[in-house]
Amino acid sequence: MDEYDQVIQALPSWLARPLLELPSTLAPQVQEVRLRVGCTPMFTVRGAVYAPQELGREGKALQTLRLTPPQMEEILFTLCGGSVHTHQTEIAQGYVTLASGCRAGLGGQFLQTAEQGIVLQELTSVNLRIAREKTIDLPEELRAALQEHFIGMLLVGEPGSGKTTVLRSMAQELARQKKLVSVIDERRELFAGMPRRTFPGEALDVISGIPKGQAVQMALRTLSPQVLLLDELGGMEEVSALEQGMFSGVDFVATLHAGTPEEAVGRPQVQALQARGAVKVLVWLQGRTAPGQIREVRFL
Repeated sequence: MDEYDQVIQALPSWLARPLLELPSTLAPQVQEVRLRVGCTPMFTVRGAVYAPQELGREGKALQTLRLTPPQMEEILFTLCGGSVHTHQTEIAQGYVTLASGCRAGLGGQFLQTAEQGIVLQELTSVNLRIAREKTIDLPEELRAALQEHFIGMLLVGEPGSGKTTVLRSMAQELARQKKLVSVIDERRELFAGMPRRTFPGEALDVISGIPKGQAVQMALRTLSPQVLLLDELGGMEEVSALEQGMFSGVDFVATLHAGTPEEAVGRPQVQALQARGAVKVLVWLQGRTAPGQIREVRFL
């Protein structure tokens, strides 16, 4: 069963049935399914967005579907496994992570309250990102860099360019090298639902479900890693935590949303790390039309 089918089966049956009618050759290529109030479901395939009528006759049942606000509420309820309350922390950050490791991004009207923090008042869109158990062959120069004391490495690409896939492949390579690796997986996307046999000797320690800055500090205190891996480098708190690791001799690999290397190095977080000599390698991905493909490995 393809990961697309696993994700779709997490939706209400009235929506899952027509979505599962996609051709078997097409479903493995779907990267995202976008659900919006008043609109028919849309599909991202190889970086391009398609309406159901553009995918062949199998999408006919979806062409007349226009999602309503009550239906969107039911979709969220089902994605949360019938317990929206247990996912409130994630929802406040604009997403829900499914058991498969796939993430559902949420759009709508949020409200900041003194008592409850950020709450979702009205859901208007859901973006289901299909996370697949896929790894790639890393170029020789990147494998060689991972064998050394590289200090800091940034994996740069636009949304949908396969940063998570490449980061997972790096984790496999580091495990093969028998390095002690701590993975900071705040949103439970990197390895949720994946069999542990994927990694030689189960040579990874994973911390998930808490903010990355706190998780990095926890890993440094308790897990004695040689390398830290984290998805989506965020604010200065995470930068400070990575600096602590650097001063302890711990290397790190972090992903970063950016269209070009120049855009990446212009970010305040990256400039702060560079000022301390903490970024030595930059890996730039091709883009959303060729997810997981590496365009350049640049040594700084």
